[in-house]
Amino acid sequence: MKKLKAEMWDKVQYIFRNYYDGMIHCAIVYRGKVDEALLRRAIKLVVDKVDVLHSSFVAHPIDPYWRVNDDYTEEEMLDVVYGDVSHEKIEELLVRHVDYRGKLQFKATLVKESGDKSVLCFVINHICCDGRDFIRLMGEICAAYRSLALYGAYKSDIASGSRGAEQIYRDLPEHVRKKARRLYKNISGTDIKTKFPFEQETEADKPHIARAKLSADVMSALKVRGKAEGYTVNDIYLAAYFRAVKAFCSLSEDCPAEITSMLDMRRYLKDGKTEGLTNLTSYMQCKLLSGIGRDMTDTLTRVAEALEPQKSDPTLGMAGLPLMALGLKFPFFIGSALVKLGYSNPLFTMSNMGVLNADDLALAEAKAEDAFFTGTVKYKPYIQIACTTMNGEATFTVCEKCSDRDKRAIRAFLDRFTGELERYAKGSR
Repeated sequence: MKKLKAEMWDKVQYIFRNYYDGMIHCAIVYRGKVDEALLRRAIKLVVDKVDVLHSSFVAHPIDPYWRVNDDYTEEEMLDVVYGDVSHEKIEELLVRHVDYRGKLQFKATLVKESGDKSVLCFVINHICCDGRDFIRLMGEICAAYRSLALYGAYKSDIASGSRGAEQIYRDLPEHVRKKARRLYKNISGTDIKTKFPFEQETEADKPHIARAKLSADVMSALKVRGKAEGYTVNDIYLAAYFRAVKAFCSLSEDCPAEITSMLDMRRYLKDGKTEGLTNLTSYMQCKLLSGIGRDMTDTLTRVAEALEPQKSDPTLGMAGLPLMALGLKFPFFIGSALVKLGYSNPLFTMSNMGVLNADDLALAEAKAEDAFFTGTVKYKPYIQIACTTMNGEATFTVCEKCSDRDKRAIRAFLDRFTGELERYAKGSR
């Protein structure tokens, strides 16, 4: 039996399953013919190269590992259904759960309408990889499809090397590497306890995905104004997020607030790519200790001031990672308890997964018209806004296990968030 080592973030994602469902999701909308048999071949060709995608996670109390499976078929790579490609249908397929003990760590479904429109819905276990490598995986599958369609063959070169978190230190200057390896301080704790006003959790709660969009024109105007004023797109997203939190949590202007951004640690790799499909993420906290302020301009100033020391830190995102790695060197049942004891899950998070290339996601004759990737389905009281951009248009999602009334509140929350962005793009304060 072939085994894979369970890496640090594999273990952490397993431990954190009480905070969220542990799945990440994507939907790609196609216009044109999609050959499901060819798509199955393409998926299997890539999955064959990435052992973790056809492995079962064994949560051994001493030393967890992956058991690699070989008893899977091409037919299991993709389900095909026919009918409406509505948001409700896409949501139904994306909120499914993949058992970490199963032989495959993903579920893929192609929804085909009677015309030439179809949607590929893909759910993958977060234990395997983060959002950036998920995007990379989908690009590789689509490249395999195009090559099979044109040439009848494809040689996948998707990375199958180390999945370890240690690779973030590989390309650092020696003095920075030494400093980073000594950053044992736990930075996850906070005295700011503001929560989204969810209803009390009940057994009737179910997973939902709320979505909102900003047009390419609005995004273009937002970037132009942000550049002129010295702000990044993420600065602007955070400020709008804070404004929405202020409104929905009924905070005064001077009430402290905090939002944590997910950091892609590939920033420290010279080629920007992991050696193998994996998780390589960390956190950047934005604390507005003196409050959110009176308007968007005020909030943006405060966000920029709060983030400036972190952005100039050559070890941004590395604090606490050595401590987590140390705790997980103990037998797993002890390490799990230590991580749970020392870690505070952030109440509000933001994950910008970046820009999607429509050409990379095309399937030969089928053009990728739209796509979005989301984070995990959070459990109350935790909430996350995830974002991707394609063809200049931004999509924002909140995935939450909640009531129908909560979902309506989340929808209104997203509308408030995007409304702040639109007003900023148009030149309002």
